[in-house]
Amino acid sequence: MKCVKAYFKPTPRGSFPLFRRESVSTAYRITGVLTVIAGLFWSTTAWAQQMRTRREPHIGYAYPAGAQSGTSVQIVVGGQYLDGVTDVLIAPLSPEVSGTEPPKGTFVRLTKPLTNKQANDLAQKLREIQDKVRRELRQRRAGFNVVAYRQLLVKFAAEEGITEEMLKALEEFRKYRTDPKRQFNPQIAERATVLVSLSPNVQPGWYMLRLKTVNGISDPVRFHVTSWKEILESEPNDKESPTVVNEEFPVVLNGQIQPGDVDYFRIHAKKGQHLVVAVLARELIPYLADAVPGWFQATLRILDSSGREMAYVDDFWFHPDPVLAFDVPSDGDYVIEIKDAVYRGRDDFVYRIVVGEVPYVTGVFPVGGRVGENATLQLMGWNLPEKQIFLRGLKGQPGIRSLELPAWARWAHPVQFALSEWPEAMEHEPNDTPKSAEKISIGTVVNARIDRPGDQDVFRFTGTKGQKVVAEVIGRRVFSPVDSLLRILDEQGNVVGVNDDFEDKSVGLLTHHADSYLEVTLPRDGAYFVEVTDMQHQGGEAFVYRLRLSLPRPDFELRVVPSVINTSPGTVVPVDVYAVRRDGFDQGIELLITKGPEGTRLSGGWIPPGTDHVVVTLTVPRNADSGLVEIELAGKATANGQEIVRKAVPADDMMQAFYYHHLVPAERFALNLSGRARYPVPWTFGASEAVRIPAGGEAEFRLPLGSAWFPENTTLQLTSAPEGITLAKVDRRQSGYVLVFQADKEKIKPGTRGNLILGMFVENRPRTAGSTALRTQRFFAGCLPALPFEVVSQ
Repeated sequence: MKCVKAYFKPTPRGSFPLFRRESVSTAYRITGVLTVIAGLFWSTTAWAQQMRTRREPHIGYAYPAGAQSGTSVQIVVGGQYLDGVTDVLIAPLSPEVSGTEPPKGTFVRLTKPLTNKQANDLAQKLREIQDKVRRELRQRRAGFNVVAYRQLLVKFAAEEGITEEMLKALEEFRKYRTDPKRQFNPQIAERATVLVSLSPNVQPGWYMLRLKTVNGISDPVRFHVTSWKEILESEPNDKESPTVVNEEFPVVLNGQIQPGDVDYFRIHAKKGQHLVVAVLARELIPYLADAVPGWFQATLRILDSSGREMAYVDDFWFHPDPVLAFDVPSDGDYVIEIKDAVYRGRDDFVYRIVVGEVPYVTGVFPVGGRVGENATLQLMGWNLPEKQIFLRGLKGQPGIRSLELPAWARWAHPVQFALSEWPEAMEHEPNDTPKSAEKISIGTVVNARIDRPGDQDVFRFTGTKGQKVVAEVIGRRVFSPVDSLLRILDEQGNVVGVNDDFEDKSVGLLTHHADSYLEVTLPRDGAYFVEVTDMQHQGGEAFVYRLRLSLPRPDFELRVVPSVINTSPGTVVPVDVYAVRRDGFDQGIELLITKGPEGTRLSGGWIPPGTDHVVVTLTVPRNADSGLVEIELAGKATANGQEIVRKAVPADDMMQAFYYHHLVPAERFALNLSGRARYPVPWTFGASEAVRIPAGGEAEFRLPLGSAWFPENTTLQLTSAPEGITLAKVDRRQSGYVLVFQADKEKIKPGTRGNLILGMFVENRPRTAGSTALRTQRFFAGCLPALPFEVVSQ
């Protein structure tokens, strides 16, 4: 949809070029708004209270959500708390485009929706202008004349400094109040206009865009770059008046879906063309917090000139974004139709549609390799200029990452690739039954494929009684459509273990964890069979997977949230660290700062055994320079006598459909430093200072004050703690604070360990004007360093 630019710039009295150019439409807009605006202002609205405190900036979408290399484009970024934008930050998401020149962004202006009061005042002023016009016409004694009425209406409005943009904003206000389909969402109501400039050297692929404001750096949205012509939808863009595409292929179509909206684009194609028509929607905005199923679920249809349906798709395998390979049957015009599957819509239902004889990689085989070794990969897809790529010396720590594809393939969704430290093998057919099973050894990764519907792959190995064996399928996590079912059987056909789905929280973009995982203890010496099938009884070239058969190798991965922390030098900030434990790893993990401003301290840097999440704190030195500073965390642990060190992957916590949370990887982990701390904290807690709280009892912790840095009006509050632990009492004494913690034995058990986060609040009691009463104002002044705790027996 077209973005309304309600930019408030008062027009000098007597100067009204906008009205001269659009006097008729302006007059209609004034009268049209006033006919329905009455009565809308007198109810209170919850969203008007959203601005009562200063908040960190948030952005929810960008439109258009991409651009062509070598061009400049104005985009609108929708969000909240965007006052004082100072910079536009754009950085590569994927490693294959890192080190190259990114797009550059420049802030242009900010448009904010009218508040109730602003709309009420503007409507009242317009009513007064109408009355003035009527009085003027009566004085002229010329009778009512429509042309004269409009001219005077526009003239007097301009003299009062009312601009066309202000009227558009009032119209937008009216739409959200009168159309039940258009619900106001404050999280995307503010609109920052940004100029994005791309040199010809900007590589195709995926980037992350953030806005920097006086209050911090926003969360990111994705920005997509290609080398092809961009086309914006032109309203009404409906079936009777589609957007006409006159450009040669390939092109990228851009639009937004509003409630009940269906968008149409008319293209001209020639017989024999092998067109890829690929929608990017969920790929742009992975999750919507307040929509079910939690993303824009696009459907795609191609019609011929008579309106006959030629093709339809509402996804691509398990990907919500639809993709079509369309072989054009004859010369002529065709129409591309896009809508939401259940006719939802709003400004953040943004899409891009790539149309053309472009290469599209649907998958690779094998979908992984061994660290340090070379790999030759077969490419699957349409219009591919190459069928194979060669990767020399695979680098990185074990796990799943984006694959480094040739530049011509980077425009589509990133292809995932699994790295391991095990020897590699390839499946050899036939291996459909125990009699024809392929022999493999424990300690092997097999690259395989479910070749056809109903296919099953069977592998034979030899084990000993009491031996623990892990079998794991990696398929869906590397974007294969396979929905695996994994079984281990003995020679008699008895089932030793079976698994369908196994959740892997490290893969934040998956909602169906279709890969299988088993850890079994073998009941006897002898031969065993691993059987892999597809639960949906599907199969084909794309149904590739990796099967790991090994002894358990305890390991872990780390995620750190949020990816960018807005704070000041001298402050203490909380950070969430999540551990994804592998193969039964249950040891404690020591957390370390491996990169960051000199003097930065980590408190509570310990993930206790068996725990998946901990809140730690970073204390930033007072002398740290302002600006965006990259920082890295790592975890260190010991398993089976070997030290394991894993770098923490930056991520952001994204909500899906009001409930579910996902850790979505980000492009960097950084501190955005500005200003100075008003109440700096000069010390930290060590692990030996952990407070030990009896289950069902209480424990004191003394917080000494070595200086007068704590104002007298400062209070402490427990802001992060597990359920069952409370701060029962805070007693300020001359020597410091005495804190009394309690542990509810019904809610928390002995042996529980972690960190407690205490917030500092400063209370003031200013007198209200004209009153002798005092009212308490409470301000958050920062956090104390993380305080380790342990619940013990009485």
